[in-house]
Amino acid sequence: MTESALLTIPMHGQRKLANEGYRTRDGHFIQWFARLLEGCTEVSVHSRPEPYATRLLSQYRYNNSQVSPNTRPVDPFTWRLPNIFRPKKWWVTSSQSYPTVNPEVRAAVVWNPLYALSPSFRDLKDRHIPVVFDLLDDWTVHHHFIDIRDKLEDAYRLLLEEAKAVTANAEGTVELARRFGRSDVILLPNGCDPDRFNETSLAKGATTVGYVGKIGVRLNYQLIREVVTALPDVRFVFAGPLLDKSARTVLSSYANVEMLGDVHYREVPALLQQFDVGWVPHEVGEFEVGGDVIKTYEYRAAGLPVVSTPVTGAGARGLSSVVVAGDARTHVSAIRRLTCDDRRALRVNEEIPLHHTWKWKSEEILRLIDMDSVASLDNLDQEQGLP
Repeated sequence: MTESALLTIPMHGQRKLANEGYRTRDGHFIQWFARLLEGCTEVSVHSRPEPYATRLLSQYRYNNSQVSPNTRPVDPFTWRLPNIFRPKKWWVTSSQSYPTVNPEVRAAVVWNPLYALSPSFRDLKDRHIPVVFDLLDDWTVHHHFIDIRDKLEDAYRLLLEEAKAVTANAEGTVELARRFGRSDVILLPNGCDPDRFNETSLAKGATTVGYVGKIGVRLNYQLIREVVTALPDVRFVFAGPLLDKSARTVLSSYANVEMLGDVHYREVPALLQQFDVGWVPHEVGEFEVGGDVIKTYEYRAAGLPVVSTPVTGAGARGLSSVVVAGDARTHVSAIRRLTCDDRRALRVNEEIPLHHTWKWKSEEILRLIDMDSVASLDNLDQEQGLP
């Protein structure tokens, strides 16, 4: 079999994926594609092109990361420079510098919609190479991308017209696809790798409510203030990259709040063992962007009961022990009820359904582009562990 028969276009790139531990939806899929196709073909990962100057400053942190086996990283660069007054325009500008597609590529999976504006995508189209467009958030309503919304609309239109198959991570992105005429969009929510997580509690000391994820505008800081204030005897831990600098001012002002900073994905399972309750205090409405919440699946795989605001998909995926609470009073009541016995919440173990695993979802996508015929997926050792 020729090498790199599968091309993947992540939202950002292989460097970011490797340095963070492949914790995002596109990262999980790329990691599983590479495992499922091992011995048959490599998975080529074409990163979003970077300016040559910044490329020199952002190399792989090999002491803290591992490039997924059986992937071929392609890290293109361009001599162009970003517009300092319109930094998000770089997402459009950089699309012109994606590398040409190798002759051996026979299928592609795309997450970055702006790839549709590239000559590379036009080459895929001209060669009639089947493409799966897997929808992440709806970037047309994302506050960070207002400046390039018109280009995003153009890119979505192109990709949704040409893709052989379209998958979406939640009901909001299903509606995005339908808005562009794709009534055949397949709802394929997020998931987890259950074998990564340990359901044994190692929590000690004060009751600990934990949040793992980006710390930015998607968090409901008014709700957080009210809950943290109402539960001074509870320790609240926030682990994740700080995207909103004002959040540090808000969260660090409370004695019972601890901010850990970004945590590599391989350290997340052990961290969840230190929690009593998994928390999803997200904004509902204005800052929702149509996506699904990965952390809910991971909290449950670790046996944690979950308290979540009523964001898209909360409580609607068939998982047990997910409490959906609208206001701060209800969050406080739920946390108190879950931790009333000796400060420890009872771990609620459940077998995560097969259709909620990244392996199953990856096989589904490979079938959509006939890549399952490359490898004997059904005979893959079910007990093969993650690297």
